[in-house]
Amino acid sequence: MLSLKSSITKQQSIFTKPKQQSKAATVASIKVAHLLAKKKKPFIDAEIMKEAMLVAADSLFDDFKNKTEILGAINMLQLSARTATRRIELIASNLEAKLANDVETCEFFSIQLGESTDAVDTAQLAISVKMVFDGFSTNEEFLKILPLTARTQGRDIFSLFKEFAIENKLPLQNYHQLLRMVHEK
Repeated sequence: MLSLKSSITKQQSIFTKPKQQSKAATVASIKVAHLLAKKKKPFIDAEIMKEAMLVAADSLFDDFKNKTEILGAINMLQLSARTATRRIELIASNLEAKLANDVETCEFFSIQLGESTDAVDTAQLAISVKMVFDGFSTNEEFLKILPLTARTQGRDIFSLFKEFAIENKLPLQNYHQLLRMVHEK
């Protein structure tokens, strides 16, 4: 009975080990893509990073018994430019969902609108949100930069912001008070 149990355990490990390695390779791939995005590097650099890791590992782990396993794990990394792009899109999607959840679950929030111009003198509207949560912890996040294609008067800015708020389902129950403030100025 004991040998049967150990035989089943060995068979199960044959299936779970590759799955764990694949998951680890995916997590590593996401971390590399995130690093590239943070450092503002082109996604094609992910392929170079994999090549560099293989070259370095070949020398670094020369005396290790599991060198081939290490090189195999590095080879499993999915680091093409397209894969890095998909990973960054996944990270961005998760961050947007978290921010939307934070805005929805916070006790209070305030919106800050800032008008500026870019390098080619295009007027822009920067939107930030400051949230207050239960227990009075706060968090401030950048939401979006929108181009101001029309005039840059108060009602134009508010109209653009209102469109953004509706599109992104911002809970602005008292937006009429904001509108009155913009029109009074």
